[in-house]
Amino acid sequence: MTITNQKQAVNLRIQKSLAILMLIIAIGLIYFADVLPHRTLGFTRNEIVIFILVIFILFFLFHFLRDHNYIYYSDTGNKFILRYFSLRPLQEKKNAIEFNKKEFLRYELKSSLAGLKKSVIIYRKTPKGEAKYPPVSITALNKDSREKMFASFQKLILTNTADE
Repeated sequence: MTITNQKQAVNLRIQKSLAILMLIIAIGLIYFADVLPHRTLGFTRNEIVIFILVIFILFFLFHFLRDHNYIYYSDTGNKFILRYFSLRPLQEKKNAIEFNKKEFLRYELKSSLAGLKKSVIIYRKTPKGEAKYPPVSITALNKDSREKMFASFQKLILTNTADE
């Protein structure tokens, strides 16, 4: 089975690009096109621009804290493959977790920020014991994809415990 969130990753990038474009257009219209009188609804132009900037910053802070990742997961063949990279700006280091499926030990779910950020931690059997991989944010995966991934993990655990 292969799971990817390429569509969601592209949509998130488009949302962020549109937000920046709307910010530039709004500030440009307010200051340079003179579409608003000096006072509008009791607020000055500067106060309106500050309000727009605060909304923009909150939008980006929300997405930054959720730490969306592009995810590619595959359990076909003999390999466990989980490739991912952050969708945060300037953090496009590509990461991968790849090993033989028989080495899959268990997984752990972590939820933080009142459930806004979800991560998975993968554990692998090694000759020296148990290896723990860093948490991978799966926040950008939709619920159906997450459930399929966890079902695949459970199947690997059952298969590996039956082989012992």
